[in-house]
Amino acid sequence: MFINNRLNLVGPNKQQGVSMLEVLVTILVLSFGLLGMAGLVTTGMKSNSTAHYRSIAVQQTHDIADRMRANLAGVRIGSYDALTTAIPASNDCVAAECDAAQVAAYDHAQWNTANSVLLPNGVGTVTGNLVNGFVIAVMWAEKEMGGGADPGCPGGTPAGTRCFLTRVSP
Repeated sequence: MFINNRLNLVGPNKQQGVSMLEVLVTILVLSFGLLGMAGLVTTGMKSNSTAHYRSIAVQQTHDIADRMRANLAGVRIGSYDALTTAIPASNDCVAAECDAAQVAAYDHAQWNTANSVLLPNGVGTVTGNLVNGFVIAVMWAEKEMGGGADPGCPGGTPAGTRCFLTRVSP
């Protein structure tokens, strides 16, 4: 009789355990949550990389601006008016004495060498003059752009290149 009463408590209308459908739905909901978290981590890593390169570009802009302020004689004679992306040959102005124009060439070479090392395909330009001020542009390749063009870049800049522009007056 005890067994029968127990069986009656667990009759055909009572549910025992978890159905397979409920387990599958739980796994589906859990997998969507994990995929969402993975997407957030990936986006965070891309943003971190972009922020890192922008921080380096700011530092490199400050570097050439400080070099120009340290060589005001070179600025006055126009040695910094049109620095291109090419790395010029220059004297070693640390080991030997240089005039203002040679220091400007040395600064240009050191600055664009550092740009190429610190940033992917990194280059920099300086345009302007003492009267109107200078525009410093630091450019680098950025995968996150998806091959698009940066509207802040000067004309003729290749697609997929990010630019950081600063106006200075030494």
